[in-house]
Amino acid sequence: MPAAKGPKVVSLATDCSGMETPLMALRNLGIEVNHLFSCDVNKFVKETIMANFPPKVWYDDLTTRDNSKAKKADLYVAGFPCQPFSSAGLQQGFGDKKGRGTVFFKVREYIEEAQPRVFVLENVSGLVRIQGGKYFKDILESLEELGTYNIHHCMLNTKEHGVPQNRRRIYFVGIKKTIDRKTFEFPEPVKMPSIEKFLDRKKGKVDDTMLPPESQTTARANVIKAIKMLQEQGHDPFNEPWIIDCDSSEARMKFMKDCTPCLTCSRGGGHWVTNRGRRMNKTEMMRLQAMTTPAEGFKVAVSEYQLGRQVGNAMSVNILERLFARLLPAARLAEPGSLVDRWDTEAPAAEAPAAKAPAAEAPTRKRTSSSVAQAGGSAPKRARAA
Repeated sequence: MPAAKGPKVVSLATDCSGMETPLMALRNLGIEVNHLFSCDVNKFVKETIMANFPPKVWYDDLTTRDNSKAKKADLYVAGFPCQPFSSAGLQQGFGDKKGRGTVFFKVREYIEEAQPRVFVLENVSGLVRIQGGKYFKDILESLEELGTYNIHHCMLNTKEHGVPQNRRRIYFVGIKKTIDRKTFEFPEPVKMPSIEKFLDRKKGKVDDTMLPPESQTTARANVIKAIKMLQEQGHDPFNEPWIIDCDSSEARMKFMKDCTPCLTCSRGGGHWVTNRGRRMNKTEMMRLQAMTTPAEGFKVAVSEYQLGRQVGNAMSVNILERLFARLLPAARLAEPGSLVDRWDTEAPAAEAPAAKAPAAEAPTRKRTSSSVAQAGGSAPKRARAA
């Protein structure tokens, strides 16, 4: 009998699992998942995953796990800690005093022991910049030295792949040489939709009296400053969707029109939306990570504060979907042409999500599997329109 043309059952293992967005992405692609294990040191993350995507095995700490005994997965995904490499942090890299910089080597150890068919690793864009790119080169060389994988890497920005969030992340992909069809390419940018499609409907008139409360000193000052700057530049922030990173320091405060600055763990309270006169709510933040929302069946098992932190710390589902749609066929985990990239608005067979219809052109910079896109300059020294 001929082999089935649809996707196979894919066994999944994740470390630094966050909200288990890899599993969300696989389900969105219609893939049946054998969820072998998740792992995260954060007890609140564990509550979220156990309420929504309980694995067969849970590990509290990958640094103490015996990788020789861990279950072997087809697909392994890890977003190893970004703080040691972030431009907003101390940039201590592998010398991070909390040991987060060395988590990568335990991730690599699992790959070496389990030899998954394919793996995806993710980190912040700062990884390619700090120490002149030393840590990026060390990681890349370490993965290539495994010897059994074809390694690809690329900088991808969430806003260039169907969701208006300015979130640049470096992705490393490995495909076992023995099964690689050599068809994998990183996805090309697609049109960016308006952020209005991701926000709850506007209610009533917004004016300059609608500000963060006085108790939120930094946020209030940043919003007042940003609105004043926008008005002086001839903009209409109460009718246009400008998103302000209101909880940043004054020196790093920035704002964007029709697209949100990066959602991060430290911005769990939500950025300020000028034409709503309020912060983003958690459902809006989840939409801006392309996540399954509570209205779609996601179970909120933690406080609003913890949920916001988790959303900001997770991998973007739209990016993972687009990667998996190309990776799984390349690794013979799905037949060629069997997975539809719903975010590819130019592909005849793809159906972009109705709520995410394109509204504006995103950059169309060519991306290849062997290069890293320009990561950009350092964090802004003063408030500016990003």
